[in-house]
Amino acid sequence: MKRKQAGELSKKFGLNVVQSRYSDWGNFYGLVQSYPCALWDRSGYIIFENEDALKIPGVSIAKKINVPKGISSLNGYKQVIHDIQPPEELPDGVEYYEGAVQQIKVNRYERDKKARDACLSHYGYVCQVCHVKLSDIYGAIAENLIHVHHIKPISEIGESYIVDPVTDLIPVCPNCHAVIHSKSPPYAPQEVSAMLHNDRTVEL
Repeated sequence: MKRKQAGELSKKFGLNVVQSRYSDWGNFYGLVQSYPCALWDRSGYIIFENEDALKIPGVSIAKKINVPKGISSLNGYKQVIHDIQPPEELPDGVEYYEGAVQQIKVNRYERDKKARDACLSHYGYVCQVCHVKLSDIYGAIAENLIHVHHIKPISEIGESYIVDPVTDLIPVCPNCHAVIHSKSPPYAPQEVSAMLHNDRTVEL
């Protein structure tokens, strides 16, 4: 399934590659036999022209290709899918824009990956509702697995706006994120946190 998906994506975006591989989070891939090769994650791809091109910092090769920080952390990565989304210090004076409507098949709101990265730089990969870090439970495979929640859904805003990655975004685990969005408008993160502590004052 994943090999078929990788090939379909490479064909769709007109990549001149011999082999394509896909990983949702851009971390683990099977070994490559033919070049040039495209590695895909849920938002984009990176092309390696030959085996030597894979021998770079951030990539390790054993029984599988391992990219601990994901292929989006590598030079040459191209983001071409903007509606899936699903650390360093924040630079002063940087403004992040989100919410610009793109006409594809339906209207969807553009998410700024830099804002997501800046949010995770501040909070780390720890759910701000249940305070769980998924890699503590599942190990290295979940090292970078986290959702980033918009405090105010950008679909309600309807126009491009400046996002503060610290006050407008928070990292949440998939479980807490699902509960937050189990009603419309979504629960506030504090409400879901209260549920975890058996605070029955939260109205369901």
